[in-house]
Amino acid sequence: MGYGVIFSLIGGKYGSLACLLIAAIICLIPITIIYRAVPHLIPNPEITKKDIIKYVCWIVGIVILGLLVNIVLTHSGLVNTSNGFKRASNTLTDGTFVIKIMCNVVAVPLLEEILVRGIIAGQLAIWQNPLFAVAISSIFFGILHNNIVQFIYALIIGIALGFMYINTKRLSLCIIAHALINFFVIIITNL
Repeated sequence: MGYGVIFSLIGGKYGSLACLLIAAIICLIPITIIYRAVPHLIPNPEITKKDIIKYVCWIVGIVILGLLVNIVLTHSGLVNTSNGFKRASNTLTDGTFVIKIMCNVVAVPLLEEILVRGIIAGQLAIWQNPLFAVAISSIFFGILHNNIVQFIYALIIGIALGFMYINTKRLSLCIIAHALINFFVIIITNL
């Protein structure tokens, strides 16, 4: 909604991705305040070498999964039939390389991970069981992307990110994995 308002005000001058970046930055403020105010999963403060290896494996595995799912979906016939995907793709590829990085690698992963994993999955994991938390937050993550192609993609990646978050209780790992997936997609699409 914030994106729509900002785009209607300044979209023609700055482009749709810049508008998405502004909306994401504005939304980060209340989402971060909410996340800090609600109970959430607390990771073990001590990190061992074994933990670091586990974290790297989680991140690498999720990034590889994300890239593979992205390749499969973008080469499927589904992308040609989804007007929502075409609109989203046009928005996400609009603007300079710096705007793409700031929006798709920094602001959006921060916002989406704090909201979906930090608040939704974290709260549901406290109130219900972890599987329920992963399932509901992943479905919400898919719906958030507002088209069938990205719904399928976000659902699959959301499940992986959700399990990583529940297992490690480290939201930072989800942010890093999400950011890396988006970074590699930007690099690949700009070759």
